[in-house]
Amino acid sequence: IKSEMTKQEFINRVLLIMNEASMADPAGTMFIGADTAQVDRQIEGSYVDAWRRCVKVMPRSWFKNNSFKNAGLVPNLAQGTGYVELPDDFYLLSSFKMQGWQKAVKEASMINELVSSIQSNDYTRGSEIRPVCIIDLEEVSGTVKHVLRYYSLSKNLTSHVIEQAIYVPVVTPLGEIETTAELELSDQVIEPLAYITASTVFTMHEKTAIAQALDARAVEMFPGLQSVRNGVTTVKQ
Repeated sequence: IKSEMTKQEFINRVLLIMNEASMADPAGTMFIGADTAQVDRQIEGSYVDAWRRCVKVMPRSWFKNNSFKNAGLVPNLAQGTGYVELPDDFYLLSSFKMQGWQKAVKEASMINELVSSIQSNDYTRGSEIRPVCIIDLEEVSGTVKHVLRYYSLSKNLTSHVIEQAIYVPVVTPLGEIETTAELELSDQVIEPLAYITASTVFTMHEKTAIAQALDARAVEMFPGLQSVRNGVTTVKQ
């Protein structure tokens, strides 16, 4: 369910979280009566990093999604592969399906030597049953672009058709949108995002203990924000 929260409402929510955290801190009250305009700018500046942390681990359907179904498709009919030009504001793949595939691809790997070797081999590459997508670079009309390579379809088909192509675009920084503009996020995202944004601002002010407490609160709301390495619990940056 999409939230109707506006930019200003989100900033107000973050300010409330910060003030509550400050009052709970023995050395606190730093944001009560502080320069609100300056704090607003710090919240705006922290929003993108907080959004990135959330979008990595939360369902992509909770964020704004766009279609790139009508993007430039360059098939290699003889090989049963091809690529699609990615939009300039592409951030993460939500779903991609070619006509003829039995399922959609929900994750796209970045190209590297190993991935390239696997997908260039007829016997190990993706198939119509288990398709694979890779993000790579390609020169398109004299300009280097990010593209989504797909593997694969039957060789020598007469055409390749995109059935579905959905992506999460790069988030617009808060400073670039109107105060009354809606954030286009689901309700489930708002609170963890607000707490991480507040935590980021406290980190800027070297209030580490408060920042860690707010981070921990965000993790409680969505455990995916937490990762465990060598038995030590950390919060993803």
